[in-house]
Amino acid sequence: MKTLSERIAERARVKSASAPHSNRAIVLALRADIQQALDDGWSVLAVHQTLHDEGRVTFSYQTFRRYVNQIHLGRTSPEKRRRKQTGKTAFKSSVAPVPGFSFNPSPNKEELC
Repeated sequence: MKTLSERIAERARVKSASAPHSNRAIVLALRADIQQALDDGWSVLAVHQTLHDEGRVTFSYQTFRRYVNQIHLGRTSPEKRRRKQTGKTAFKSSVAPVPGFSFNPSPNKEELC
């Protein structure tokens, strides 16, 4: 039978490995490998299954997918940013302004009487 100190050390090792805040750190540590696999055309699910089978990732696919999307969607290329900006401005310019109330900060005294 193991001593109490050995059991506490084992519990601390197991518990710290499965802490939620460490999951993001694991994905960040593996981000180069993950990016390479995604660039090669593999799906996020295939990447997660492989890493999970290897024991490098122990958390759920949904958590893995969320972290991968946060990391990789946060980094957009300048071309994608330009496309997004052009799309937004083209959409705004094609919409005609709605006639209605427009605020004039200096009052017209003739209209007040």
